[in-house]
Amino acid sequence: MEGRDNNFLKRIITTIIGIPLIVLIIFWGEFPFFILIMILAFLGLNELYHMAHKQGYKPSYILGSILTAYFIFTTFYDIYNLKYYQNVIVTFFIIICFIIQLFKKDFSKVLPDLSILIFGSIYLGYLLSFLLKVKFLPNGNYYLLGLLFITWANDIGAYIIGINFGKNRIYPKISPKKSLEGSVGGILFSIIITLALRSWLNLSFNKLISLGLILSIVGQLGDLFESVLKRGSGVKDSGKLIPGHGGILDSFDSLLFTAPIFYYYIKLLI
Repeated sequence: MEGRDNNFLKRIITTIIGIPLIVLIIFWGEFPFFILIMILAFLGLNELYHMAHKQGYKPSYILGSILTAYFIFTTFYDIYNLKYYQNVIVTFFIIICFIIQLFKKDFSKVLPDLSILIFGSIYLGYLLSFLLKVKFLPNGNYYLLGLLFITWANDIGAYIIGINFGKNRIYPKISPKKSLEGSVGGILFSIIITLALRSWLNLSFNKLISLGLILSIVGQLGDLFESVLKRGSGVKDSGKLIPGHGGILDSFDSLLFTAPIFYYYIKLLI
C-alpha cells in the first residue's frame, strides 16, 4: 500500500511539473517542439534497443536513430515540399543498411536485427511524427493540447479507477493489472475531457463523444502493445527516466497510437 501511494505521489509531482513545460514548448514555436520530439524518439529508441539486447539482438542504434530522425525530419520540412529529396535519401539509406550487413561477423541474427531496426524507427519515428502533423494543422496548438489532455485523461482515469475498483482482469497474460473497471474509467475520463475541450476542438456533441471513445480505446491498445514488448523482453518498465511513470515508452505508449488516429479524424472533418 505504501509503495503504491508513493508511486502515485511521484506521478502527481511529475505531472504538475511536466505539463506546464510541455505546454510552454508547444506555444514556444515549431522548432523547439521538433527538437523535443527528436529527443523523445531517441530516448525511446534507446529503451527499445535495451529490451532487444536482453533477448540477444543487437540492431544498430546509429542506423536506427538515422531512420527515426528521417521520419521526424521529413515531417517537419514537408511544408517545404522536399518529397523528391526525401525519397532519394531514404532509398540510399536503405541500401546502405543492407550493405553494412555484409560485414557482420555473425549472420544468424541479421534478419531480426534489421526487423527491429525498421520497426523501432516506425514505432518511434513515424508514429511520433504525427504530433508534428497535428501541430501543423490550422489551430494546431490547441488540437495538440486537446490530443494530449484526452490521452492523459484516459491513462489517469484507467489508473485511478483500476487501482481502487479493478477486479476483472482484461488480459492477464499481457498485463496482470489491467482491469475492465479501469478500462471503463479511462473511457469515461476521456469522454468528459473531450467534451470539456469543445471550444478548442470545435466539433459537434456526437463527434466529441466519438472522438473521446475512439482515442480511449486506441490508447489502451497502445498501452497493451507496449506491455507485449516488455513481457517478451522480461522487463517491468521500459526505463526509469520519468518518476512514477517509468521510461519514455511507458509514458508515451498510448500517445503513439492516439496521435495518428486523432490527426486523421480531424483531417476528415476540417
